[in-house]
Amino acid sequence: MPKHILITGAKGQVGQELNALVESKNHRLEDTVFHFTDRETLDITDKEALEKYIYSYKINIILNCAAYTAVDKAESEESLAYAVNCDAVKNLAEIAKEEDIQLIHLSTDYVFNHNKHTPFKEEDMTNAEGIYAQSKLAGEEAIREINPKNALIIRTSWIYSSFGNNFVQTMLKLGQSKESLSVVCDQMGTPTYARDLAQSLLEIVAQGYSSDEVGLYNYSNEGSCSWYDFAEVIFELSHIHCQVNPIATEAYPTPAKRPRYSVLDKSKIKEAFALDIPYWRTALKECLEVIKKQEGYRAKIGIIGSGFIASGLAKLLTQHDAYDISYILTRSDIDKRDNFAQNSLLTNSLEDLIKTSDLIVECSGDAIYATDTIDKIVKASIPVVTMNSEFHVTTGSYFVDKGLVTEAEGDQPGVQAILHEEAIAMGFRPVVYANIKGFLNENPTKEDMTYWGDKSNLSLEMVTSFTDGTKVSIEQVLVANGLGAGLIQEGLVKLPNDDMLEGGTILADKAKALGFAVSDYVLSSTLPAGVFLIVEHDEDQEDALSYYKLGQGPYYVLERTYHLCHLEIIKTIKRVLSGGGVLLDNSNAPKFSVAGVAKHDLKAGEVIEKGIGSFMVRGTAIKIANHPSHIPIGLLSNATLKRDIKEGEKIHFDDVLLPDSLALDVWKEIISNS
Repeated sequence: MPKHILITGAKGQVGQELNALVESKNHRLEDTVFHFTDRETLDITDKEALEKYIYSYKINIILNCAAYTAVDKAESEESLAYAVNCDAVKNLAEIAKEEDIQLIHLSTDYVFNHNKHTPFKEEDMTNAEGIYAQSKLAGEEAIREINPKNALIIRTSWIYSSFGNNFVQTMLKLGQSKESLSVVCDQMGTPTYARDLAQSLLEIVAQGYSSDEVGLYNYSNEGSCSWYDFAEVIFELSHIHCQVNPIATEAYPTPAKRPRYSVLDKSKIKEAFALDIPYWRTALKECLEVIKKQEGYRAKIGIIGSGFIASGLAKLLTQHDAYDISYILTRSDIDKRDNFAQNSLLTNSLEDLIKTSDLIVECSGDAIYATDTIDKIVKASIPVVTMNSEFHVTTGSYFVDKGLVTEAEGDQPGVQAILHEEAIAMGFRPVVYANIKGFLNENPTKEDMTYWGDKSNLSLEMVTSFTDGTKVSIEQVLVANGLGAGLIQEGLVKLPNDDMLEGGTILADKAKALGFAVSDYVLSSTLPAGVFLIVEHDEDQEDALSYYKLGQGPYYVLERTYHLCHLEIIKTIKRVLSGGGVLLDNSNAPKFSVAGVAKHDLKAGEVIEKGIGSFMVRGTAIKIANHPSHIPIGLLSNATLKRDIKEGEKIHFDDVLLPDSLALDVWKEIISNS
C-alpha cells in the first residue's frame, strides 16, 4: 500500500519547495502519493472538511506547513491568527490521534524572547511576545496536550526561498531601485533556506519517527547573523551596489515585538536524523542562483582589455543568450576608437565595470595593470577569469586565497589544465605537460617582428614574445606551479621533435628519472598548434588502451591540437558561474618564475619600457630558490638599468631602478612567504 502524505500550506514557501522537490523526485520516498493543499482546496480550520479529506485520500502522514505569518498584522487580526496557528493545528492533532496518522508541524523561533546570547535548545523556557508568537506557541501546546502518536514539532527561523514574498526577495527588489537602505542590526538569528528545510522534512519522513511522546526539534541553517548582515550578503552575492546602513530596533518601530536573539541549537535534530545542514551563506548563494534561473537572468560579464582577445570575446558574448556585456575597460582614448565592434560598451572607469558585473574577464596581457585591477575586483567579491598567464606568474599567487581568480581554457595553460582534469578522471597519471611551439628565435629583429605582426594582426610586443620564447616559458611555468609539476632544467629543454609520442617519451624518461611530472615544450614546424600530455596508466588497462588505438604504452598521448583562445573563454565563464571553481592558478607557493635575460649587451642608464615583447630582454624559466633576487620579466616595466648587463645575464633587483607599484609590493610579499 502506498503512503499518502498531506501537505498543507502548499502555496507557502516551504510548501512550494516541497512541491519542487517532489516534482524533481529529489527525495528517498518510494511508493508515496503527495497531496498538496492550500486554503482554497482545503480549509484546515474546518474540522469536518478536514476529516472528510483525510478519510477520502487515506492520509498516513500530515506535514503542516500552513500558518498565519503576518507578524505585524496579527496584532490587529488576533482571531484569524489563532484560528490558523492554534485552532487548525488542534484539528490536525485530534484527527491524527484518532486515525493513527503521523503529524509533523512547523513552528517558529519567535516562541523565544529572552536576554540570552547562546543558541536556544528545545527544552529552554519559552517567552512568546506578540500575537503571532503566542498563537504559534498555543498551537505547539495543543499538539502536546492531545499527544498524537509519532508527532513532531519542528521550530525554524527566518524562512526565505525563491518563491513568494520574503526578506531576500524584498532586498533584491529594493537594492535594484535604491542607492541605500537602513536595516536593523541588533536582532540576531539564522536565515533558513526553505528548500533545505523541505529536503530535511522529506528525509525525516523517509527515515521514520516513532515515539509515544511529541518530539520537539529545532531546524535552521548553520551560523547566525543580524538582518543587517543578511542584507549585506544578499547584495554582495548578487553584485548589487546598494549601501546598507545599520540601525537599532528602536529606530524602526513595528506593531509586533521581535526577538533580539533567536538562534536555534540544531544538535538534537542533527544527531537524531544524521542531517547535514548547510551554512546560511552557502544556502543563500544556492537560492540566489535559483532565483536567477527562474527569472531568466543573463549574467553580466565585464571585460578588461580592448585588443585581439577582448574584441573576439565581446563579439561572441553579444551572440550568447545567457550573457550580457556590462562594460569593456580600456586604457585607450574611447573617442579615438573606431575599430572596436562594441564601442558603445567601452569605458575608462574600473568602478563602473565592478558595479555592473557578475564576473570579469581580464585579458589585457599586462601583469602590472592586471594586478591593480584584479586587486580591486577581488575586494568587491567578483570572480575573475583571465587570459593573462603573464599576470599569474608575476603576482597571481598573491590572490589565490583572496578570491576566485582563474586562468581560462583556450590559451595553452588552460587547455593543459583541462586535459589534466580529464586525465585524472580517467585514471591516468600525467608525466609530462607539453606545449607545441612551431618556431623559436631568441633574438629576432624588429624588422622581422613588424612584418609578422602586421601579417598576423598581432601587436609587435605579442609577436615578439611568441617568437623569442618568453610567452611559452611563462605558459609552462604557470602549468608547473599550478598543476604541481617541476622543470627538467632551467630555461626548459625545448626539445626539437616532430612526433608527440617520441618527443614526449624523451621528456617522460627524464621526468621519471627525476621522480616528478614535468612541464616543457617541443619545437616542431610540422605538428599542429596545441598541447599534449604524456600519461601512464595501470598495467591491467594496457590491452584496452591498445584496442582504443592509444598505443602499446607505457606512455600514452592525450592531445588537444587546437587552442581557440577567446572562443574558449566562455567555457570557463560557465564553469565559474555554475560553481565549478578554479581551473588553473599559479598556486599560493610557486616554485618557478620567468626571469628577464639580456638579449644583447645593455648599458647603464638604458630604460626597459616593457620586458615582455622587448628587443632588450627575453624571459627564461628559472627555479625561484636558485635566484631569489631575480626580477620576474612581468615587472620589468619602465626599468632603468643601474649597471651594464652582458648578453645572457639575468637581471636582478640590484641591477635596476623600478617605479613603485602594487605588483612590485605583491611580488616581494610572495618571495618573503616562499
